[in-house]
Amino acid sequence: MSPGAIFERVYLALRDELRSGRHPPGAHLEPAALADALNASITPVRDALHRLVGERLVEAPRGDGFRTPMITEMGLRHLYDWIAALLRSAIPHGGLTADDPGAGGPETPADWLRAIAAVAANPEQRAAIEQLLDRLAPYAPAERNVLGTADEAEAQTWRDAAVAVSPVPLRRAIAEHFRRRRRAAHLVVAALHALASDPP
Repeated sequence: MSPGAIFERVYLALRDELRSGRHPPGAHLEPAALADALNASITPVRDALHRLVGERLVEAPRGDGFRTPMITEMGLRHLYDWIAALLRSAIPHGGLTADDPGAGGPETPADWLRAIAAVAANPEQRAAIEQLLDRLAPYAPAERNVLGTADEAEAQTWRDAAVAVSPVPLRRAIAEHFRRRRRAAHLVVAALHALASDPP
């Protein structure tokens, strides 16, 4: 396998691990241990970690190696506000249609948010939304602990909003989704700290 292909495999595997929350917030990421787990040499692992630092999925404090970010309450609220604004502005004027990528099958709010990102006309906006969704993904278990999982009524709200002729219902669904999380940010951060002190 070529060095480029090895790097891409390692990068994608690490990104998936980070998005899944496998490494708790604030966890030290040891390149040698990751290389062993991924059956790769240390060089592509370090290169992948540096790329993930650029994507803000990993931090590299000077002289302290690599670690997963430990977000603050205010930092989490800022992320919620920023992604909500980007998503609301990304919705097409006619809302989503059955022909839009992902519009026919999403069931969870996270699925709907990715479907909206996929139809953003501006590629820079689309990339920014995808990156923010990746950064928020590790916090999903803590959000579920605090807010519970989406019930059928909420899923139906998203389905109805997505097929509306106007983008207004979908914008309202996005606003409410992140308003709930913003109000509970202090509890989500507390749950993240609990996960960090008691990793799986």
